Amino acid sequence: MRRWILTRLVALERVYFAFLLAWAVMHVLFGDRNFLVFMLDSFAIYLFLPVLLVPLLATLTRQRASWVAGGLTLAVAAYLWGGLFLPRAASAPHDAPILTVMTYNALGYTPDAAAVIAAIRASEADVIAVQELNPAVAAAIERELAERYPYQVLEPHPAVFGMGTISRYPLQPSGATLPGAWLGTPHVLTLDFDGTPVTVVNFHAHSGIHTVAERERQARTLADFAASHPHPLVVVGDLNATDVSVPYRIITTPLQDAWRTAGWGLGHTFPGADRATSPGSSRPDFAGVSVPMWLVRIDFVFYSPRWQARAARIGPWDGVSDHRPVVAELALVR
Repeated sequence: MRRWILTRLVALERVYFAFLLAWAVMHVLFGDRNFLVFMLDSFAIYLFLPVLLVPLLATLTRQRASWVAGGLTLAVAAYLWGGLFLPRAASAPHDAPILTVMTYNALGYTPDAAAVIAAIRASEADVIAVQELNPAVAAAIERELAERYPYQVLEPHPAVFGMGTISRYPLQPSGATLPGAWLGTPHVLTLDFDGTPVTVVNFHAHSGIHTVAERERQARTLADFAASHPHPLVVVGDLNATDVSVPYRIITTPLQDAWRTAGWGLGHTFPGADRATSPGSSRPDFAGVSVPMWLVRIDFVFYSPRWQARAARIGPWDGVSDHRPVVAELALVR
């Protein structure tokens, strides 16, 4: 009986490794454009969880192939996510000016403007880029945060297309635009930070499998803008794709990801509140049961080489949105 069980477990193990290999090949060949690959890429980290059982099985079966395959799989997982769990050391000069930036998808359908205002106050960020800004929240920001954030560029919308950026430092539209169809017109703004002109981009990329090609075009638009931009640049927003995706790889060619550089842990930001408590939430459910919270990281703070990321953390959650904010402290390199 024991031999029969072990034989079946070995067969199951081989199916698992074959599945991982097939996913890797499809990812290289098709990117995110195949529905199955898109879903697997989005939750790629969970594909590697079964490998934790391989050492036990390899010990029981005494098969060298299990050790080799398991070791290679663990090496791939360590390459993709291991760096997120290493100790972080601040490398910025002590006298470098620090700009604290937050990206925050506030859920365009939220009726709770007070919760959004409380989250913004608690963040203590210098610049806050809001996606899915609805008119009620925009009015509350103007009314209650004008003293703390006197510089505001607000373009609210009743659904998911609203955008807003607020700042403690002088902030105004730069006149530049980013082409393409976005979820809300991206903000391209000029910030006067300690006498240095800084460009801030607030974006909201398309979501879902049916807009994969458009999301890749948006990523290339951001990357091209960053590659040709001479000033210190901060690009923040909701990418609607994870750090295993093609859009992420495109953007992080000219820019760096603050969480990868200075954050700790997985930093998952989505999904949050369920549909029962937050109408309009994108948190999936099956047969009336919502999936667990905070499964993936799709909200990012990117920055150009003129900065060094000193710290990154999850921002205060308002309890209403289906996203958590991300806060990054960026040191300006003179």
